[in-house]
Amino acid sequence: MKILCAVDGSEFSLWALEGVGKLFRHSVKELVLLHAVDPRIVKGSRKRQSEKDEILTKDLSKKLGAAGRKVLTDCAHRMEVVLSQAATKPVTALKTVLVKGHVADAIITHAEQIRPDLVVVGSRGMTDLPGYLLGSISRTVLTHGPCSVLTVKGLLDVPVSVLLALDGSKPSKFAANRVKEWLSPDMATLQLVSVVPDRLTDVSQKILPKSRLKALVAPLREHAQECLEHYRELFLKEGFQVTGTRLEGQPRGQIVEAVSACHAQLVVMGSKGLTGVERFTMGSVSEWVSAYAPSSVLVVRH
Repeated sequence: MKILCAVDGSEFSLWALEGVGKLFRHSVKELVLLHAVDPRIVKGSRKRQSEKDEILTKDLSKKLGAAGRKVLTDCAHRMEVVLSQAATKPVTALKTVLVKGHVADAIITHAEQIRPDLVVVGSRGMTDLPGYLLGSISRTVLTHGPCSVLTVKGLLDVPVSVLLALDGSKPSKFAANRVKEWLSPDMATLQLVSVVPDRLTDVSQKILPKSRLKALVAPLREHAQECLEHYRELFLKEGFQVTGTRLEGQPRGQIVEAVSACHAQLVVMGSKGLTGVERFTMGSVSEWVSAYAPSSVLVVRH
């Protein structure tokens, strides 16, 4: 697999770097480390500059570029050490890229150019509504990026406790296949979760009798249970330690609550790829979970 990992030398980006090493060191074949220098930091808000200001701007730009190159060198060295510890010792091509531009835009643009399987970013986490509405680098990359995105919110312990959300849809099936392909049994334990949505029951509770309501919900419960059993068997055959739980309620809320209940360090889920008005009116479960789950989140995009 090919991974693009954004780094800036902060604690958050180092978590992202560590996450790549712990989760994917057996499967990564090409790793690109990217550092973005935002020109707005240098230019400020003034449109016109004096000759002295221009000299200072050029000097600051050179210093930021030098600092960025040092960040990339240090991160590359760190990753070389981590990747060399892999039991299978995979041949991993390690590259570094220094770009200019707004960080989120730079990550997305470069991802569109090199077409990685996964983009990895660190996140401070968004627990407040204003922060969610205003967005962040990680949320912008998740929303507009061309591929799967891993948002790392903290250090990961090996084996990593992974919560895999399944609903039988094509995106969730693709996410399950990616987990099987990208992660190894010795690096991760799996907790499978399938949520029976309550939208039907919420709308119908005041209208339909309980017997009719039970009949309508029964197929959804059966489908969720079949989904769990199918993937549990699949992952057991691959050598993973795996358990499964069926939940009922609002999917995004149940998934976030399940993270704390099973002490998951990482949530993995597929993305239905909502866009435009659909995203604004309905919201994306994967985006919501990525924003509010206390753990790191891997959103797999087909």
